[in-house]
Amino acid sequence: MIEAYDRTLLAEVGDRVARRMGLCFPEERMTDLARGLVAAGRELGFERPETYEHWLAKPEFSPSQVAALASHLTVGETYFFRDSASFVALEREILPPLIASRADAGRNLRLWSAGCCTGEEAYSLAITCARALPDLSEWNVSVLATDINQTSLSMGETGLYSKWSFRCAPGLHRERFFSPASGNRSAVDPSIKKIVHFGNLNLAEDAYPSLCNNTNAMDVIFCRNVLMYFSLEQQKMVVERLYRCLVEGGCLLVNPVEASASLFPMFSVEDGGGFAYYRKAPRPIRAGRPAKPAEPKPVVAQAYARPIPSPEPAATVAPITEAAKAATRSLSAAPAPVLKDTNYLEQARDCANQGNLSEALASCRDAIVAEPTSIAARFLYAMICDELSLTEEAIEALGRVLYLDQDFVLAHHALGGLYRRLGRKKDSTRHLELALRLLSAGGVDEVVPESDGMSRGRLAESVRAMIT
Repeated sequence: MIEAYDRTLLAEVGDRVARRMGLCFPEERMTDLARGLVAAGRELGFERPETYEHWLAKPEFSPSQVAALASHLTVGETYFFRDSASFVALEREILPPLIASRADAGRNLRLWSAGCCTGEEAYSLAITCARALPDLSEWNVSVLATDINQTSLSMGETGLYSKWSFRCAPGLHRERFFSPASGNRSAVDPSIKKIVHFGNLNLAEDAYPSLCNNTNAMDVIFCRNVLMYFSLEQQKMVVERLYRCLVEGGCLLVNPVEASASLFPMFSVEDGGGFAYYRKAPRPIRAGRPAKPAEPKPVVAQAYARPIPSPEPAATVAPITEAAKAATRSLSAAPAPVLKDTNYLEQARDCANQGNLSEALASCRDAIVAEPTSIAARFLYAMICDELSLTEEAIEALGRVLYLDQDFVLAHHALGGLYRRLGRKKDSTRHLELALRLLSAGGVDEVVPESDGMSRGRLAESVRAMIT
């Protein structure tokens, strides 16, 4: 099969796949690369291997080509509670102290399935949280599920699975968290499905941690059976970024056989009852400064301590929720901040990246009071509201951003995602198409403002994936 390609071209394609997707194909794996290219070519409509060379020779892959290559160059083997020891460690060792520490301070939990494939791992994380939290509805639990393959993500978003996905799942889990569906499939329970949010993310190319893709302030990250596809340099880069995505004390779980322990010197190794995982160690304490653990404060009291000045007539934005109105009425008498040299926006970003979302929201409010026309502060405020499941407030805040700058592309992108989650397809498509139009006005390598370094080209790919 490898003979169907020019070896020079195959090596060039291998380099491009490594650079763009992080997937490493050394000389001894060139046959695997060729086999994957043949399968991807068939999916893309090419009848003969020799006709593939036309698109392989192009300098960049299109989003459809990336998706096809991702599905055929990696092993899409997944099922519920795969590698059960990691979920046992999560339920017995990681979650109990985390839940105890948050029970009276915020009640927020954030988990990430990085390389989620068709979603079984992400839903397994959500189910594990539900088992550990009898009062799940009183918590703000979020599971981010990301993958480079949009086809897999779309399958995960349906929440429908065949018997094969349950081959290692306890029967009790299937009875409690799933219901029968058409085609002899099972549907994820709505209480679990609403916890999981899917997103297209390329671990080799995209920016993270970032509020723009919700990869910041994670308590737990599962990144299993992913690193084994990357080169050593790519592995180091991914691990370093995942480290920064975790709050202090947050945990990273990987497949112990896929990566060398030397990749994780910045972590402490924890024993999860026979399963080793990595914990982000607290930063060293400076001499003379005692440790002071951050304690998130109740969301409503922080979020609505003072009304945000509005840059536009109230009629132009969606009405705020009744709960928010009540909180504003009762707390609006609080004094405004003393506006000196404090950089409230940077405070907000620092707090958000450490998981102190309530404090981040309060700092955003102070930043807006100090500078009512600050698009950066208002956009950050909207993103934090979204993370706190204050959906209507997030939508309203994004409306205020667009009042100040109707061409702020990240606001259209965020609204497209929010409306998509709410099932408002028409509104979602409208904002996503506007985002694409705005992105096409600049160079593909140009960085999008306030995006943490994401290029116009990469954001456009993400938008197109959301529209399909």
